[in-house]
Amino acid sequence: MELIFSEYKLENETIDFSIHHNMFNGITGKDKDKILDIICLNHSYKGRIIINNNEIAKKDINFYKRKIRYIKDDLSIYNYDGTVYELMKLDIKKRKISLKNEDKKIYDSLKIVGLDNKLLNVHPKHLSTSEQKILLIALALLSNPDTIIIEEPTKYLDMKNEKKLIMLLRKIREQYNKTFVFVSDDSNMLYKYTNNLIIAKNNSILIEGNTNDIYQRVDFLKRNSIIIPDLVELTYLARKKKKVKIDYHKDIRDIIKDIYKHV
Repeated sequence: MELIFSEYKLENETIDFSIHHNMFNGITGKDKDKILDIICLNHSYKGRIIINNNEIAKKDINFYKRKIRYIKDDLSIYNYDGTVYELMKLDIKKRKISLKNEDKKIYDSLKIVGLDNKLLNVHPKHLSTSEQKILLIALALLSNPDTIIIEEPTKYLDMKNEKKLIMLLRKIREQYNKTFVFVSDDSNMLYKYTNNLIIAKNNSILIEGNTNDIYQRVDFLKRNSIIIPDLVELTYLARKKKKVKIDYHKDIRDIIKDIYKHV
């Protein structure tokens, strides 16, 4: 799902931004929650909203809201007292998801994310943090959303499970044509994994565009008190203070190779 917000009113500002189809979009910045509210179509309708090349009317908002799923960073399922199966059944009921065969949808959702059906009889609080994160993805897939918004997707995960989760999300994105939005304060994660980035500040969009291009505008970001990814900062210092002609990379090993090559 591609979402374009044009001439959209947010308090005293008029903003324009896009969520790109079938990509990893990132949102960060002090006022990111306000932008997130707009993307979830929860904000008062105050501008043009274009979805998949069609401008939508106010009366159609609820239809499109059902195509967006927001996964919060609270791991609330940890405190759920029932089984995974009961949790998934409850989610279907609460969201009023109309299904011909609920059990088949549950099994299919677990299969997509690579969780064993044996976990259906397990309480979520007994799952690992990684399994809980993946279960949240399975819950989201029950309603077959076009856009999945994930708050702090890699938080609490070690490097191994972080890579595992991102690989899973890439598979879902590619095989099922989904659009993802990562909402985070973690500049390292956003730089590493997102294709496009929106930075919100002062009830407006400070900058949006290709993630690599944005994070390489180091002086501009520093002037606006935006956190710079560690690898970008390292490269920036090497280029500016040491006058080393190296490129920006997303892997420390590539930076080291470049340094050896030019020093």
